Amino acid sequence: MQNIIEVANITYAYPRTDIPALNNISFSVPQGQFVAIIGPTGAGKSTLCYCFNGAVPRLFGGEMSGSVVVAGKDTYENEIPVMAQHVGLVVQNARNQLFNVNVQCEIAFGCENLGFPRQKIIQNLHDALTFVGLQGYENRQPTALSGGQQQRVAIACVLAMEPDVLVLDEPTSELDPIGSEQVMETITRLNRSLGKTVILVSHDTEFIAQFADRVLVINDGSLVLDGSPREVFSKADLLSSCRIRPPQVCQLSYELRKKGFPITDIPITIDEAVTLYEGLQHG
Repeated sequence: MQNIIEVANITYAYPRTDIPALNNISFSVPQGQFVAIIGPTGAGKSTLCYCFNGAVPRLFGGEMSGSVVVAGKDTYENEIPVMAQHVGLVVQNARNQLFNVNVQCEIAFGCENLGFPRQKIIQNLHDALTFVGLQGYENRQPTALSGGQQQRVAIACVLAMEPDVLVLDEPTSELDPIGSEQVMETITRLNRSLGKTVILVSHDTEFIAQFADRVLVINDGSLVLDGSPREVFSKADLLSSCRIRPPQVCQLSYELRKKGFPITDIPITIDEAVTLYEGLQHG
């Protein structure tokens, strides 16, 4: 399978600091993969997200070495408007991305800047709103929407521009459980139904365990672990040292194993845990 992202030996420090925010990070992402990035606050997760569209170092300044290539485009050699055709970025607070008078103008804005024909803009707007479940909201003011709806509008904005990769930086951190569920369901369908490559920064390890193909663990600017959810969430000691909370079913199984229960394979989802605990009860 062809790699859509190639990150090679990235080291980056923000202006006026000698401490790297990213330290010699390398990995590649096959097209269509769902990659989750986890780590403690300040680990460098958001900085890494801004590398994918070239905002680091173009907008933020500072010193960077190594390379990031997305869809065959080197982010250091191509301007941000060029990278915007390949990478859609949704930030933590959707309100910071929404500024137009209504939803349809919001979604059309990016397409217009990319020079899409009028009929294509209209079609992409309709398709994006339908996909995120907000058809009929075209004339609503973004500021009048709920947090979850605003986040889905932000996703529709980047989806309408037809990027190869969607990067979402903690999109549910400011949402209530209902809004979070709606946004996470949308993200999953982007990957499963449309085949989009998804890079998700999140602290929701339960969701990651269930839906991500792969997990990257970032700590102090370094990539310390890269593997499947099962591989990553079985590393209890490493996760603890990185101040990362594993899924609750994993944590419970760790504690039961410490108390002598015969648990070899740590469950990562509720369904797996139910099967395991029923076996222990009848064993």
